[in-house]
Amino acid sequence: METHWLLLLIFGLILIWAASLLLVRHWTRARLLRALVEQEADNGLAAISQVTESRPEDQAAREIIRQYRRRYLLKLWPDTAFSFKVVNDLALEMIQEIARVYYPEEERPELKASLKDLVALYNRVGARLQALLDTRALRPFRDVEVQTVLRYHEVYRTVKDHWGYQFIKRHHLDKAARWGWAAINYANPWYWGRKAAFEGSKEVAARLALARIADIVGEEAMLLYSHRASGEK
Repeated sequence: METHWLLLLIFGLILIWAASLLLVRHWTRARLLRALVEQEADNGLAAISQVTESRPEDQAAREIIRQYRRRYLLKLWPDTAFSFKVVNDLALEMIQEIARVYYPEEERPELKASLKDLVALYNRVGARLQALLDTRALRPFRDVEVQTVLRYHEVYRTVKDHWGYQFIKRHHLDKAARWGWAAINYANPWYWGRKAAFEGSKEVAARLALARIADIVGEEAMLLYSHRASGEK
């Protein structure tokens, strides 16, 4: 009889966990699709509007930007990484791909731009990213100093090296506390709801930010290499 109730409890927890994940996945997908529709409807702000010609190369460059945007907004699995390396790799990859549209026979097409052009490109991208940091979603993080981050890390190290913490860790009391707290959380439906909502919000923020960065870098790269190729012709 006890086994029967235990199986029912486990089955109920699994159902609650699955339902919370499905609910947040639906909410996340709805937000991302709405963002995609809004960006697709906005057919060419900023740098793209400055490209007056509509050559096949320009259309191909616009398609590359759309593909990058869709890659982030419509990705199936919720495991989007967001870091300086990810943003830097995204920018370099997009610049190379768009440059290749205008210089398909070049081994390093991105190098067809002059040093002055590249400096201007990075300045424009930097200015637009600064404007992105001024948005409500990212405003709380823009002025956090590296010194503050290091100070928090130093506090963490101090607590970790304290004799009391070392005593707890040496006698494995920390594991017992974690296991007990985990058991309480796993039996609490609100825990799964909060966890799923938090992870879903992080995923939405990362995808929207990367999609917007792809827009900015792609538009500015298109402006640079389109004008450069037109001038050479």
